[in-house]
Amino acid sequence: MTTFVGGVSELFQSDLDLGRLAIERLQRESFGPDVLVEEVHYGAVAVAQRLEDVRPDLLVLVSAVRRDRRVGTVERRRVDPPDLDTADLQAAVGDAVTGYVHVDLIIDVAAGLGVLPPRTVSVEVEPESTSSGEGLSTTAEAGLEVALQLVRDELRRVPLLRLADELRPLLVGDRLEPSASRDRLRALLGELVGLDRDGRWGRTFSLRDGLRLDIAHQVSSEGMDHRDWALWWALIEELDRLEAAEAR
Repeated sequence: MTTFVGGVSELFQSDLDLGRLAIERLQRESFGPDVLVEEVHYGAVAVAQRLEDVRPDLLVLVSAVRRDRRVGTVERRRVDPPDLDTADLQAAVGDAVTGYVHVDLIIDVAAGLGVLPPRTVSVEVEPESTSSGEGLSTTAEAGLEVALQLVRDELRRVPLLRLADELRPLLVGDRLEPSASRDRLRALLGELVGLDRDGRWGRTFSLRDGLRLDIAHQVSSEGMDHRDWALWWALIEELDRLEAAEAR
């Protein structure tokens, strides 16, 4: 599985160039062979073609985007695939071929062409200066640092969310007998849906602690096999790793 981090920017347009500068910074860091970090300042159709080639399961777009927020505001949002009809897709492709670059346009074209990854996250900074020129405003510089940390957080959580996706089908139906540990795991997986959606941990760590105690006291469900046990413990250990990382 591959994660694709794309910097969306209008080159050398002051704060709107933030995506390119973010990618320059991130490319100096090591995220492993399964993480691609690239500029995507070219047309949205070409970006969609790149996504079709790579087929990532997670796309993270970082950019400065004007949305009438307070300047310097940094927002992480989980993107739902837009429901485009043929006319909307044709309009989006028409904008893309002119060279217009925008996060929303990339999402619209990729979704319309069926190549938007199942998980897409946008990390956005509200720009202050959008005139021609190099360099970011003071507020955008500060926003860039926050945005970079949000991207790092997103990448750090990828193994956890993949584990959760692997566990959910194992709880469907009546294969596992009712138990406190099964119910707690279901609640924990529900909290991870919230983490993916809103970027907030909620009751995640308290539920993890309860699940650990359940397993230690052998409060498990009849029907569990070796794979269940391995995945449950892997989830707990991944949450331990992330809690330590979040504390740092």
